[in-house]
Amino acid sequence: MRAIEVGLREVAQCGVTHAFGIPAGSINAIYDALLDIPEIKSLIVKHEASAGYIAAAYSRVTGRPSLAIGSSGPGATNLLTACANAFTEKTPVLFITGAVPTPILGKGGAQELLATPLFKSITKSSVAVHNPSDVPGALVRAYETAVSGIPGPVHVELPINVQMAEIHSHPIVKNTSEKIQTQFKLSEVEEITQIIQQSGQRGAILLGYGAKSAKRLALELAERLQWMVATTPRGKGGFPETHPLSLGVYGLAGHERAIMYLHSKEWDVLLVIGSSLGESGTCNWDEQLVNEKRLIHIDYDAKVFGRGFTPYRTITGHIEPILSLLIEKLGARPPLTTTFTQEIAAAAEEMSPSFDEGSPKSTENSLKTRDIIRRIGACAPEGTKFYVDIGELMTYAIQELTMRPGFDFDINIHFGGMGSGITSSIGAKLAEPERPVVCITGDGCFFMHGMEILTAKEAKIPLLFIVVNNARLGMVYHGHMLQYQRCPSEFSQERINLTEVARSLGIEAYQVSRISDITKEQMLQWTQRGMPVFIEVVVDGNEIPPMGERVKFLQGATY
Repeated sequence: MRAIEVGLREVAQCGVTHAFGIPAGSINAIYDALLDIPEIKSLIVKHEASAGYIAAAYSRVTGRPSLAIGSSGPGATNLLTACANAFTEKTPVLFITGAVPTPILGKGGAQELLATPLFKSITKSSVAVHNPSDVPGALVRAYETAVSGIPGPVHVELPINVQMAEIHSHPIVKNTSEKIQTQFKLSEVEEITQIIQQSGQRGAILLGYGAKSAKRLALELAERLQWMVATTPRGKGGFPETHPLSLGVYGLAGHERAIMYLHSKEWDVLLVIGSSLGESGTCNWDEQLVNEKRLIHIDYDAKVFGRGFTPYRTITGHIEPILSLLIEKLGARPPLTTTFTQEIAAAAEEMSPSFDEGSPKSTENSLKTRDIIRRIGACAPEGTKFYVDIGELMTYAIQELTMRPGFDFDINIHFGGMGSGITSSIGAKLAEPERPVVCITGDGCFFMHGMEILTAKEAKIPLLFIVVNNARLGMVYHGHMLQYQRCPSEFSQERINLTEVARSLGIEAYQVSRISDITKEQMLQWTQRGMPVFIEVVVDGNEIPPMGERVKFLQGATY
């Protein structure tokens, strides 16, 4: 049996179920082998970067590594951006690239490139395998490395002749260790419990993306403590924003109420759960967040502690068992005071989503991004997962997509790859096929990865793509104008009818011209078609998005 087939069968036994990529000469042996391995489903995409984004989204939802496959040379370099994104997000993905045959290495063969060192700094491990008998073990070790400790991507480079060599199949002993080998101490939780109990209601909670793995417990903890809760932009969806204790989002494009509350001196303990406390989640590391307060930081990656702020206490480990034990130690919830009940009731009313026909800012002839985003959130089906792309629309989505119970939200805000929302939504839908998935993207992102809507059509993946078309690179345009008071004309462009583009690909597509075109009934129908649906929303794009914090950061940056 060929080495690559043996290796792929081994990783299938480990739990790999999906492979994403584009065939090419140096990896065609992989695709030939996959024909005989039904346990691994293959999806052919339109660009290798898309393969990496889709694989990362699938793995992020399921917790299981998938394969992102690229050829030698340009296929490998196209994967680099997606790999760097997976590394930033600590997502376990197996990146496999081909290479020219070993006998001609260094002779200038077609698409020759030594990819291993390129992947070195953005993976947990990057290796080239030149001995055919080592291929199965290398792929299994790559899988185990991806899921062990702090999860992350790995890279394996395989010359085509090494893939095709015949070898004997031998059983490989697999490591069955925990994904995250961190064990917090009981004494740490007990100490945190004492600090919290001493503070009473003088505390606040900030939830990051990592807290989403324990949504129910985060909600239970907040209700037990009666502490107000904010989320970071990536943590949005980790706590229902219609809940009386919700402050909304703190950080980039955050809600004013969340920022004012967390910067106030009404409380003295900040409990941060599952956040790296990076730029976008801390209003550019604003010291008002932690001044004269005790910062308790809980995360599964100890490397995030102390990077921006000095914590008072930390706990490293799985979020779910830590919160479960913390709730147990805190005991029964005390009765709510009348004043506190009134306060949180007022907060709930303020954060409730609007289901009206849109604010007066939009007219029948001129749609505003803010209004259309609010409308999408108000009309989305129960349990919708939103994938929001990069650009000015993301700032509106952070503010205006109210997370009701059952909703979820994902955004690639840290690495910030344009078009990653389009591709990630495909991986997410494959991971949760019964859940409505809505991708909100822009025309600039569409021009980068928009052809993946054809991938969704070919694979019959029922997604709802909503493209906000403002005929410019909106966030770049407005950011440039705010920072420099002028802007290159090339940041705007001739408006393209994207609905016609989608229809030319055989995709059901509509252009929305009125806010009333989007209703609950219509969105439910669009998400239940069984095939992708494409909605283009034409806006004038002259609104200044809520991105002031980002502009302030750039204005104060030292290059």
